[in-house]
Amino acid sequence: MIDKNIDELPKTFCSVAWLQIHTEPDGKVFPCCYYSHESKHNLGNWNKEKIVDIFHGQKWNELRKDFLDGKKPTACTRCWKEEDSGIVSMRQRFNERYSNFPDYTNRNGYNKFDDIVSIGNNDGSVEDIKLATVDLIFNNLCNMKCRTCGPGLSTGWIPDEIKLGRSKIHPVTLSLLTNETVTHMKDDLIELVNMVDPYTEIHFSGGEPMMQEDHYLFLQLLLDMGKTKVKIRYNTNLTMYSLKEYHAFEMLQHFNNVFIVGSIDAMGAQGEYIRKGFNWEKALEWLKTCKQYLPNIDYGVSAVFELFNASAAVDLHRYMCESDLFKRGDGSNFGFYLNTLHDPEWLRTTLLPLDVKKVVTEKINKHIEWLNETQPHDIHYDVYIDHWKNAITLMNSKDETNNIPRFYKETHLLDSIRNEKFEEVFPELHEKMKPYDK
Repeated sequence: MIDKNIDELPKTFCSVAWLQIHTEPDGKVFPCCYYSHESKHNLGNWNKEKIVDIFHGQKWNELRKDFLDGKKPTACTRCWKEEDSGIVSMRQRFNERYSNFPDYTNRNGYNKFDDIVSIGNNDGSVEDIKLATVDLIFNNLCNMKCRTCGPGLSTGWIPDEIKLGRSKIHPVTLSLLTNETVTHMKDDLIELVNMVDPYTEIHFSGGEPMMQEDHYLFLQLLLDMGKTKVKIRYNTNLTMYSLKEYHAFEMLQHFNNVFIVGSIDAMGAQGEYIRKGFNWEKALEWLKTCKQYLPNIDYGVSAVFELFNASAAVDLHRYMCESDLFKRGDGSNFGFYLNTLHDPEWLRTTLLPLDVKKVVTEKINKHIEWLNETQPHDIHYDVYIDHWKNAITLMNSKDETNNIPRFYKETHLLDSIRNEKFEEVFPELHEKMKPYDK
């Protein structure tokens, strides 16, 4: 047992290290996706060790002890940077969520910090704790190649990396985790299932999870072991929902709590430019089909807030609020979530010229006013208002217009091999940015 009460935990404490397991396509296992990918911070690899052994291993215990001692682990720099910029970090979001768990969609007063204190030990070790989130990326298979992504999370990117001559710079390999390469995968997944309870969220992302056969196998394993009360969450690119004999929507009908989040950065041609392979009209059809099979589940849209869509993301959210398609079965609007981009650095909103930032800030503030006047002031409202305010804060936190030449270099290189033109898709933004391209 930890010799601290909940209110005595350090201000820099992060509950994620006790309550989450996140896997990467190359087999690395972390507490969350924000955790540093540098080799010096490595906690273990699924290809070589069992996931549960990594979770209970010495390195992970040392990480937990650092949080208990009030230290700020360097592997968690991304969160510290967000907090220094004045926005709410992933650490803070998860601490809020796990102190009133499962989350804002199902508040029942269950505090996972009680488990941490009662089951954890002062040396960072932990006994039979039930996880709050299992975040699984089985491989990097993906049929899209978003500008904010890369080959590490998308096989679709690999041909472009080769055309750009970067295959020697970036390790362009499939890095697939399959039953053939991870011989202990099924045993691992069974152990993970034994670490969940009805409060746990199973999160599938990628790559594209609907392309991952192992994801369907894990769904079937949950069904076979009677774990149908867990929360199933997807981040999907809205292009497919079946593979071989598997049909995701039919399988998901057996679970009590399903949350599907579609990745959309903008509408129409702009959204299709940012997410190469995305098709706006087909995405709308995907959502229609999904709602026919699963009319009463929870839905949301997640946008990466970056240079391209700083303005267009506002238009997307407004459209969603006014469209019947983006409404849940109970008539309420889909959730809307902004993930502020940090990398690649040449796509950050901090690169935008000052006059553009002023226009975008004003547009977002007017959008917030409109939301205040027209939308229900429920839990979902609080979430997306916070996201919009954080987006403004981060965008205006620094001036990085000196990186605009790098933006144009990288953008034109990609345009040249994809037969696209930034100037034609975002003419107004180009007019404002081109004077800075030296």
